[in-house]
Amino acid sequence: MTDPGTQHPDSPRGLAGPHVAGTETASAAPPSLAEGCPSPARGPDGTRARPRRGIAAVGPRFLQVWYRNAFVFVKLWKTNLFPPLIEPYLYLLALGLGVGFYVSEIDGVDYLTFVAPGIIVTSAILQATFECTYGSYFRMSFQSTFDAIISTPVNPEEVSMGEICWGASRAALASGAIMVSLAAFGRLELIWAPVILALQFLVGMQFGALSLLITSKVRQTEYFNFFLSGIIFPAQMLTGAFFPLSRIPEVLQPIAWAVPLTSAIDLTRGIMLDRLGLHSLLELAYLIVATVVFMELALRNMRRRLIG
Repeated sequence: MTDPGTQHPDSPRGLAGPHVAGTETASAAPPSLAEGCPSPARGPDGTRARPRRGIAAVGPRFLQVWYRNAFVFVKLWKTNLFPPLIEPYLYLLALGLGVGFYVSEIDGVDYLTFVAPGIIVTSAILQATFECTYGSYFRMSFQSTFDAIISTPVNPEEVSMGEICWGASRAALASGAIMVSLAAFGRLELIWAPVILALQFLVGMQFGALSLLITSKVRQTEYFNFFLSGIIFPAQMLTGAFFPLSRIPEVLQPIAWAVPLTSAIDLTRGIMLDRLGLHSLLELAYLIVATVVFMELALRNMRRRLIG
């Protein structure tokens, strides 16, 4: 009777004994397999190249993540579209028509015309913020949607970019709905509508990235209250959305201008009231730089959260 630990010399394994997984050496690998293994990417000097991270790692596959979110939104459009529009319309009626009845003019225009850009921008940031905080967190932690997506060729950066772009799309959609009402009231010239929508998409990208950065850090939804009540809601009141910045104490005005939301509101108001100037280019540049910084931080931190 042959001992199970020995094999005939003519057997495929020869005299090597029984096969144990994990004991193979590199030299024992079949030549066809060894030749087929891709070598690590190397730089010009022959050293191993570092993998791309952040924005540099984003490819066109992020559009598939955007499409997935858009598909779910369309399937549930009745509950996703109308309820979020109630609050900005209440602002429009209460502030523009209610308070505007008692306020004659601000900065040379009636109060509804003055407050309209603030309502447009605040509606945009709220849509992007809630989509990339609670929405992204539920898809990441409760539904495990992100885990399923990154098991495909889509990488974590592309998942994050898809989420940010979807939040920006929700921001532009909400802003467009408000702009239709403003056009009906005669407070918006439709010729500027595409420019304003593009600007709100940029604002949505910025606050979507900031919100996703916060989402990458929190471990339960209750912590979002600090972000919303401590940053987002107070920022709406101190950035010139509902009254001029000249009305707040001078010591707080530099702080208000340091918040990118102030530039977004002032730029939107400048487009609607035809008050653009050289300072508008500086505000636009500041918005773009802040958006890129927030996006880079959000993508890197989400990678660590998902696969770290």
